[in-house]
Formats: sequence, C-alpha cells, structure tokens
Amino acid sequence: MPEDGSRSASPNSPSPHETPSETISLAGKRVVICEDEGILQMQLQRALTRAGLKIVGTANNGQTGVDIVLRERPDIVLMDIRMPIMDGLEASRRIFAVYSPCLVVLTAYADEHYQQQAKELGASGYIIKPVTTDTLLPQLREAWSSCRSEG
Repeated sequence: MPEDGSRSASPNSPSPHETPSETISLAGKRVVICEDEGILQMQLQRALTRAGLKIVGTANNGQTGVDIVLRERPDIVLMDIRMPIMDGLEASRRIFAVYSPCLVVLTAYADEHYQQQAKELGASGYIIKPVTTDTLLPQLREAWSSCRSEG
C-alpha cells in the first residue's frame, strides 16, 4: 500500500468492499474437527472440504481430539467446548502444551467467561453456533490471519 494509505489498482489488491480476511485463502490447510454432534461434524466437514481445506481427522470427545491433533499436527483445529470424556478447554491446554496450531473454539456458549478462558489458552478465534458456511468461513479466515500474525 502506498505511504499515503491509498490502495493501488493492481488485480491482486482487495477491492474496497472486501475485508482483509476475505483475501486470505484457507485452501490446502489441514484441519481436525473436534465436535461431538455428529450432524454438525458432517456439515463442517462438507463446508470445509468445499472451501478447499483438507480434513485430516475428526473426534467426538476431547481425549480423542487431543490424540488426533498431536498425531496429525494440523494447521487448524476446530474445538467444541462441551464434549464427553474431556472438555474442549482441557483438550486445548493439552494440545498447546505440545505445539501451537491455529485453534478455533466452536461452541454454543456465548458466555464471556468461556471466551476469556479460550483467549487465555491461546485460541485464535471463538465462533458461536449455530454456523453456516457464510458465517464460518469469514470467521475462520480471520482466526487464521490472527494466528499467523501472532506466530
């Protein structure tokens, strides 16, 4: 961008109507989905695959999520908070103790307490259910952008 803050008209520049996160490509990113609701898990897989992401694992409880994430080392982890065996916050703690993927909490809990805990753990995003492809992908791009700028 020129020093005066104006945008150049190159074909690779975002249009004035695009937000910066809309220009970020998630294509090819490896994802693990940790979600205990089977139908939502399938919907997420379909939406992310259509967007060009590669699903490298799914888990329906926190412990399995930790195991798959640590084995696969994905770029992005979608983590539900309330799951059987181990909740998503504890699963996230265990993952971050080993390495730091771009972890995005995907939950029905809009509670500020949960959002603060997720942020303190190192989550790059907090997406509140229900989600659609139109809401999920922009928020995921924003989280990816945030994650990359931190690391």
